[in-house]
Amino acid sequence: MKALIDKNRFIGLEDCTWLYSGAEVPPHKGCLEAVTEYFNARAKGPHGRERNAEIEQACKLNLASLLNGVPSDIALLSNSSEVISMIAHSLDFDEGDNVVINDLEFPSGVLPMVLQKQIGLEVRVVRHTKWRITVDDIMSQVDERTRMVLTSHVSYLTGARLDYRALYERLKHTPTLLFLDATQSLGAIPVDMNNADFVVCSSYKWLLSTHGMGVLAVNPSRVADFKPRSVGWRSVSDMFGPNRFESFTFHEDARRFELGYPSYPTVYAANFSTGLLLEHGIDRIEKHILELGGKVIERLQACGYEVMTPTEPDQRAGNISVVFEDGEAIANHLCEHNVYVWGGDGRFRVSVHLFNDEEDIDKLFDALEIYWNRNQSIVVD
Repeated sequence: MKALIDKNRFIGLEDCTWLYSGAEVPPHKGCLEAVTEYFNARAKGPHGRERNAEIEQACKLNLASLLNGVPSDIALLSNSSEVISMIAHSLDFDEGDNVVINDLEFPSGVLPMVLQKQIGLEVRVVRHTKWRITVDDIMSQVDERTRMVLTSHVSYLTGARLDYRALYERLKHTPTLLFLDATQSLGAIPVDMNNADFVVCSSYKWLLSTHGMGVLAVNPSRVADFKPRSVGWRSVSDMFGPNRFESFTFHEDARRFELGYPSYPTVYAANFSTGLLLEHGIDRIEKHILELGGKVIERLQACGYEVMTPTEPDQRAGNISVVFEDGEAIANHLCEHNVYVWGGDGRFRVSVHLFNDEEDIDKLFDALEIYWNRNQSIVVD
């Protein structure tokens, strides 16, 4: 299989095999050019601010297109952890109320809930069974006192994809809100913000952009009146109003979650990268990722590895995780051979995106064979 995109447009890919997109992606030259445009605009004073506003709106439009929403329902913050913490801190709850998370979540989705636990919110943790968590598993912990379910669309740990649409279908007629973390899916597979109440995503992974932005999508169908407990000058409709020392009014749309200026270099980069993803088409990108990932899984299993990620295409995305006690050691070995994967948490993770091809997979298995021959633990065919 060939890559969907010219590898030469990425900085550094000529020197390595990048199977690391679940952590971060290689920089695209178009992002570098976009950031340069930001600095050129910055040099134009007020005219540059006009250009910033244009690019920000264009970026929100692209993100809304990826999420099947509208730009007014998109907010741009500093990072996903900030977004999750803001929403968790803004929950209204009474003694005896609870939230539901699971044990395949990244710490950014766990820690803010643990903090709320310290002030009286019950945190219920759904435990996986053989690396799987189902909608039924989650719903078994939901009752009339559940204020929110927070879950990833695709697990950072296992690479498993959750049917969040089915979950939302069961939650949307209850008081329980669904907070979906799409950091490991948006840009790789379709995500629909209309099937969750909040969606969060980082900018520097599958969206092909740089660090510096957390995307928040707010579905107004159930949370139009949800107010954050943080506020800044960008959150309000009239920051210079005559009563600004006594009161303020939040914006009615997703801007109410924005405290100040976003990272405009990141916004410029993300405007380019999201446009690039839309140009190639998420359905086409998903097809490429699933087919190439399927080949990775087949070869891993043939070599005797225990793959945590489901084999079924509709139950995974771009991350493929392998049980391995010292994941860091094998990741470090592969890095020595210029093959980048992520290792830790008792596994190593191979991530495939639109710029990967079968040659990358061959290089991965060549480096794995060297590792095993060196350690004389198994023989890789």
